[in-house]
Amino acid sequence: MKRNIIAIVATALMGMTAVSAVAQTTSLNYGVKAGVNCSSMILSDDFNVLKTEVKPGADFGGFMRINLHENFAIQPELEFYYRGTGIKAEAGPVSLENKINQWGMQIPVYALGKVELGKGLFYGGVGPYVGVGFSAKTDEIEFAVFKKDPIDLYEQHNDKSALQRWDVGVACQLGYEFANGIQINAGYKYGFINQVDDLKSTVNDVASRFGTSLKDDAYKANASVFTVGLGYRF
Repeated sequence: MKRNIIAIVATALMGMTAVSAVAQTTSLNYGVKAGVNCSSMILSDDFNVLKTEVKPGADFGGFMRINLHENFAIQPELEFYYRGTGIKAEAGPVSLENKINQWGMQIPVYALGKVELGKGLFYGGVGPYVGVGFSAKTDEIEFAVFKKDPIDLYEQHNDKSALQRWDVGVACQLGYEFANGIQINAGYKYGFINQVDDLKSTVNDVASRFGTSLKDDAYKANASVFTVGLGYRF
């Protein structure tokens, strides 16, 4: 896994370097950004005993803006994130709450429109992203006298893990850049890849202790993340 992460980061950096070389005749800007995210998962109706709740997290990273025109740019970004997605299981009178603590990295590439507004720059963009999770674990599970250690949702059993490590989706953002380079921004990401790999087995492992189980259907969970943050263009 460490080799894969190193390879991904190296590929991303080499890609940005290559883009810089190709874009010698264009104007380039670099910057950093950080913010707060609110993440959840959009579940299919098959999850009859499970719901997700929005919880706060954080992300940080950097960007490179390739100015192709005064009103248009391409902006690849490299982001690292922590997400805390709340989960709640209900079966009759029994209710159990927990949280998925997820660390990972994403590389969005935005087609960015920009226009001067006041003394600054208003911008908005949309584009694809690819992401990979480094770690995903629940909190310790407690209910009455029952306790279970945190579950590693990326741990593989029979070549499957509870959650999918990879994701691909669409990202969008809006922001305003002041004349001094400080930015305020907001964004949203939606994942196209079903994050359920073998989550049913993991949930049933816990739910069976309460005398219930999931239906035998196709389960789908898609990442949904709102972000608000600050940035600085050098």
